[in-house]
Order: sequence, then C-alpha cells, then structure tokens
Amino acid sequence: MSDIKSVREIINTLPFNKEFGYEIFENLDISTISMQKSVHRSPHLIAQTKRGKFYRKLIPEASDSFLLTNAKPYEYYDNEKVALYDPKRFNSKEIWQSSKPSYQKITTIIRRTLSAMDKEDIYELCLMFGIQRVKMELILMYKEMYKDGFINLNGLELKLNGRYDRDASYKILRGYIDDISSKKSTN
Repeated sequence: MSDIKSVREIINTLPFNKEFGYEIFENLDISTISMQKSVHRSPHLIAQTKRGKFYRKLIPEASDSFLLTNAKPYEYYDNEKVALYDPKRFNSKEIWQSSKPSYQKITTIIRRTLSAMDKEDIYELCLMFGIQRVKMELILMYKEMYKDGFINLNGLELKLNGRYDRDASYKILRGYIDDISSKKSTN
C-alpha cells in the first residue's frame, strides 16, 4: 500500500470539527517528509498550519442539500460564498468603501470586521454567521499572518514573532468570542 493511501485511510476515519496533528500517523512506517506531503496534498483537510494542525473536511455532493445548508463550519467551508453586508448594522464603517449594502465574501466580511476589534460588531457577526465560523476565521486569519511572518500596515511592515495564539489582539478577539459563546450557552 502506498504512503498516500495509508495516510488518506487514516484521515477518512477522523471525526469532523476536531483539530489533529501529525502524531496520528505515528504507527505508519513512512518518513516524516512523505507523511507531510501526503497530508498537504489531501483534498480532505482544511486549516493546515506550519505546526501541522488540521481539520477533516466534509465534501458534500451537490445533491446533498441537507449538508450544504446545515453543516458546521469546519465540516463544510466555502471561501467563495457571499452574503449581503449592510454597513448600517455595524459600528466600524471605516473599513468599507461604500455606505450602501453590497454582496461580499463571508470571509471578507468577518475578517474586516474582526480587524476593527469592536465588541458589538463581533457580536453581530456571531449572530449573522455563527460563533464557530467567526472563531474559525479568527484562527485562520492569525495563522496566515504569522505564516507570512509580518503584517503590512499602510506600507509599514511589522515583523511577527512567536505563536499566533499568544498575540495580544488575538487574545482580545478570542475573549470577545468566548464571552459571547458563554453568554449564549447560559441562555
């Protein structure tokens, strides 16, 4: 059996919505490089990072309308999906070029609104797209910034060191989302 096939068989047994690392492939008798290449080439994973963390992705068929409409964010993630963005619903209007409602990619709406760091806007995002989707976008946004190693602020490049989850602004935003989540669970 090929290395890729062995890795993919293990991937297909993984549950959704749970983060995994390369340690789940320890029992396979393959090189680390071959294992990593197999994981990165797999169409069944999302949220791959430098640290080797990933999620199993559900790929529904076009006829599977229940999964397309009811799947959780880690199970089915469409970066091209759009939603109507109405700036009047949000406090932070400076991040959009127009004050009129327009269709925007969901990822763009969430990430731009998160970058404004307004607690009420984040609450509105969670109402619109769900707490899990907002949390996933926050994590992916910071992982991508730290993967690049810098952030560009109007031509000024600030170097990023360390881990994304230790970033002060990440902790603040994650705290807002966790606070919203805990309030929702007590209701």
